Amino acid sequence: MKIKNVEVFPLEFPLEYPSQDATGVWDNWSTVIVKVTAEDGTAGYGEVGPLHGGGLPAVTGLIESRLKRLVIGEDCFQREKLFEKMVGRGTSAYALGPVGAAVSAAAGIDIALWDLAGKLLDTPVYNLLGGLVHEKIPAYASGFFGIKGRALTAEECGEEARQYRDQGFRGVKMKIGFGYSQDMANLEAVRKALGPDLGIMVDANQCFDYPDLMGHIDGYKAFDLTFIEEPLRINDLYNMANLAVNAGVPIAAGENYYGKYQFRDVLEHHAVNIIQPDIIHAGGITETKKIAAMAMSYDIPLCPHIHASVAVSAAVQMLGSCSGSLAAEYITSGGSYDLRCRLCPGSYMVEDGYVPVPDAPGLGIEVDERVFEEYYPKWM
Repeated sequence: MKIKNVEVFPLEFPLEYPSQDATGVWDNWSTVIVKVTAEDGTAGYGEVGPLHGGGLPAVTGLIESRLKRLVIGEDCFQREKLFEKMVGRGTSAYALGPVGAAVSAAAGIDIALWDLAGKLLDTPVYNLLGGLVHEKIPAYASGFFGIKGRALTAEECGEEARQYRDQGFRGVKMKIGFGYSQDMANLEAVRKALGPDLGIMVDANQCFDYPDLMGHIDGYKAFDLTFIEEPLRINDLYNMANLAVNAGVPIAAGENYYGKYQFRDVLEHHAVNIIQPDIIHAGGITETKKIAAMAMSYDIPLCPHIHASVAVSAAVQMLGSCSGSLAAEYITSGGSYDLRCRLCPGSYMVEDGYVPVPDAPGLGIEVDERVFEEYYPKWM
């Protein structure tokens, strides 16, 4: 079956008020949905994101001007060949770079091709990945974004944690890096709200350096953290490895690495205890499945970064097919959740603390294309 067309739909979803982490503030959730249509009219969907407040023209331009002409007319089942064609030797990677936006753009097409293949074969994507290992994935609520250009107070953190506890989540992930005293107050409020049995994960967004974090590590350890995510600059593999051995808290990272070669370096340096590839940044389903297999050879659990709308489905299908899967991140704020509820109503909703892996064909979603026009950026 030949590929007839590749279309891109940039979306800019406005936030009620600006959101933030320890390193940035954004006032909209931007993403690009990719639609790949076969010659019989069957369509698959992928996504290129997240894009906090910008970057839409760069991504749409990569696909429209470069990548779509590499895949139109090709056999839609040849996903490995097409991924290599988009980011492999002599085509896109050497001209546009083997990391960053070029890989994410190719990942959007790749995800759509897996969705398309599943629909054409009338089977869920997990069957194309080797079959179902987990019927449902433990989910942790990921939020605690700052509001109105400021970090949350301890009281606000505690209230958000109570809401997640009452919704049945197995744990939460919160932001840190707002100063040691504020972090401690926020963590104390969250642990009090959750009680001793639910997990707390923290995301530093690369805001620490090694001596500073190690000087305060006992304070963070006191809250029985499941992991610390991206505590240092992601390219500082030497000190990431030191942390992984010496911190006494599992170290996690992966959302800002691209492709199997970067993940190979991370694993060979023993820089993480938990690996977190984002299925968009890592290179789509084709590349992330290889990364998951590499992680399994090191006995490193898979706990992907999931901050998307359509691509949530791709990540959950992947988790369902991997024996090393630990948990699913479940973003509940910041724009992506609200947009997903509009684009794919009712899909991949948490039930009693778990995300079920649906058995519908492809990614298991129905995309409402009316949303494309509603949130198309007016300035483009």
